[in-house]
Amino acid sequence: MNISNYFKPKTMIYTGKHVKTPTSIKHYAYDAKSLQITSDFKSNNLKNYIQIVGLSNVEEIAIIKDHYNIDSLILEDVFNVNQRNKLEVIDNSIFGAFHVEYLENDYVKEDYMSMIMIENTIITFHETEPLFLKPLDALFNDHKELRERSIDYLLFQILDIITDNHLDVYDELDLAINIFEEEILETKNIEQEDVYLVRKNMLKLKNNVTPIYEQLDKMLLKHPQLFAVENKLYYEDLKDHLQRLDNRINQSREVMRNLLDLHMNNQSNKMNKIMATLTLFSAIFIPLSFLTGFFGMNFVHFGVLEYTHAVLLFTAMCVIIAVSMVVFFKKRKWF
Repeated sequence: MNISNYFKPKTMIYTGKHVKTPTSIKHYAYDAKSLQITSDFKSNNLKNYIQIVGLSNVEEIAIIKDHYNIDSLILEDVFNVNQRNKLEVIDNSIFGAFHVEYLENDYVKEDYMSMIMIENTIITFHETEPLFLKPLDALFNDHKELRERSIDYLLFQILDIITDNHLDVYDELDLAINIFEEEILETKNIEQEDVYLVRKNMLKLKNNVTPIYEQLDKMLLKHPQLFAVENKLYYEDLKDHLQRLDNRINQSREVMRNLLDLHMNNQSNKMNKIMATLTLFSAIFIPLSFLTGFFGMNFVHFGVLEYTHAVLLFTAMCVIIAVSMVVFFKKRKWF
């Protein structure tokens, strides 16, 4: 290992590519009766949601430790944007990393988000503007239940938004799979490159959904103190959505595997038919070639060739042989 490429633990280095995105802070301080939106880290006695966009300015973001009790190891993971999808409990706080997919103008977009839930505060970190979290603005303004309930209800809303986006992406991929299925049944052919891209996106979606479902299930069982009793019903519903989505992804991947197998079988059958046709033509011309070679020999005494109608007889014999072989092959159902 090159020592110059090694960073000691708790070293905060941004590993992403959006180094030119300026750091911005949007701080929602709220309770049942009020909602304040500022652009600082200042703590208060209210519940807080802080959205940080642009991670290149490490020093500016690291100041958050002066206001909230966040371990440096967690912040190190925040700036390392190559994390796997996960939800984990660290010292009575929750840290999550999410690779998010969502639809924009019928195209699948990808984003990355890390999150910390500590005390009455949730902080999310983004490399670029999180378009998929736009519904939160309306929820803070119109959904009074969000402001009335404990902070873990906001966590539920964020996870629910991510899951809904993944469901939309799945529906788009499932539609493409249905189109492939119709094509292969009607035309016996599909574009393998298109199937590969859909299968790749389905695998990526699988990797984004399954770990969150499994780890959320374990978290609810092992750390029930982090979730208010009145909110657990919402988390059970979220788990049901994640499980349903995970099962549907597994089924779709199996369908795609079967479609590819069917496509390969169709291509193999098509090639076999072509080879069978060529073989039959070859078989028909083998005796004709023999006759042509036999009667084309330069013997001195070959009386048959001196016959006036020899050409007509030879032609008729060849036609009879060819037709007889075709009828024979047809009866045998060889083509």
